[in-house]
Amino acid sequence: MFGLLFALALDPCALLPELDVRQIFEVPANTPVRQVRADSCTYIWMGLPPSTAELRAALRSGRKRPSRDNESVSLRIEPLAKPLAEIETRFDKLAKGYNVDRDGEQRVVKPQQIAWVGGLGEKAYWNASLSQLVVARKDALISVVVKRVVSKPEDLAGLAQTIAQSVLRKQ
Repeated sequence: MFGLLFALALDPCALLPELDVRQIFEVPANTPVRQVRADSCTYIWMGLPPSTAELRAALRSGRKRPSRDNESVSLRIEPLAKPLAEIETRFDKLAKGYNVDRDGEQRVVKPQQIAWVGGLGEKAYWNASLSQLVVARKDALISVVVKRVVSKPEDLAGLAQTIAQSVLRKQ
């Protein structure tokens, strides 16, 4: 029984059901939402169509019609023995930038726009460069990535925090 409860606790899709996504992101009932499972749980849906003003501006300037991009939210739960140490290590690495070896070639990853966030789990940070919120709790790191077509960066951070709070309450 304990094994089943533990598995459910780490299943991101069980902690973030489609109904929660629809409510938090205000996805209309008639908009299809696709669920993708891998090492995370991702929901993808079509974003809002371009506004009348955006369409007029495109037509006047001779540009093609603005696209309707996909929107998404992704939740990943990474079990760790020492999540506080790991989140601090990742924060420092992302804040300073780092090198990575890709196909035998050294590539530089630039410093990210990153800041600590209070009031979530034991420690949390927001990476504005990736629209990613990472939260440390006693036994895992929770990562939430959001993509919205017509959102300001601070709105994306707020949506990610709402998702994280919802997940933490279910733990």
